[in-house]
Amino acid sequence: MQKNAKEIRVTAKTADLAIKEAASLLNTQVENVAHRIVSQTNGGFFSFLGKKVEIAAWAKNAQSKSGGTKGRRGQSSRSSNPKGQRETKDVKPRVDTEDLSQEELSLLTEDLRAFCAGVCEHMSGNPVDVTAELSDQRLVLDIDDEYISQQIAKNSKLAESLEHILRKKPRHLKRELPFRIFVDVKGVRRGRETDLVELAKDLSEKVHENRRPIVLNYKSSYDRKIIHMALDKDERVYTKSIGTGPNRKLMILPIKKKDSENHEQYEELGVD
Repeated sequence: MQKNAKEIRVTAKTADLAIKEAASLLNTQVENVAHRIVSQTNGGFFSFLGKKVEIAAWAKNAQSKSGGTKGRRGQSSRSSNPKGQRETKDVKPRVDTEDLSQEELSLLTEDLRAFCAGVCEHMSGNPVDVTAELSDQRLVLDIDDEYISQQIAKNSKLAESLEHILRKKPRHLKRELPFRIFVDVKGVRRGRETDLVELAKDLSEKVHENRRPIVLNYKSSYDRKIIHMALDKDERVYTKSIGTGPNRKLMILPIKKKDSENHEQYEELGVD
């Protein structure tokens, strides 16, 4: 590790995902991240539910993603961002589906639906009905099974783990899937999306009126992403993720001038 380099700890399902998250937190490119593995856990069958990799990471040099130089507080210039502080790390660019024929797209959708049903049947011990709906470049796989529903209610990470497996399944494509995968159970998660969007709007009003940030302790990265996206175009507030691993939190902050008083206020909350 370089002298005076800032080291952070990041936990994710794989080392690659941990490095990508570290690059975002360090505001640099992935290839500019040096790291060492601190710990790695593996389970037995369905080990994806508990597999974790923790890394210690630091930037190899002081260049940021935008190629700017670091300022007084170790942050780069973000002149290309109109708000200067919008966090977009959870938002992935869309992938065009035009290079796949309708028949190829239908076959891919059915293949993923059947694979999801097979995984769920192995977990449940009974045949599981899964429906697939492709809309707005998102494939929604809705599972109709009481046991799976109960398990996801106990552990929201299960749905995200299933999504991760499904993304890795069609390796014959040798490219990124042409749509995002979303695993739902009887429409419950989509209902939660609606609730989170409404909550984000209410919290935005409070932050704007009180001129003070609010910290949200959501364990699910997907819940945080929904709030990020819901407030992405809100000109009164911006969102910021703080912490790493299981201690990661989401903040909603008012847009205001960064005078010394505001810096002191945010420093008390652990935000730089």
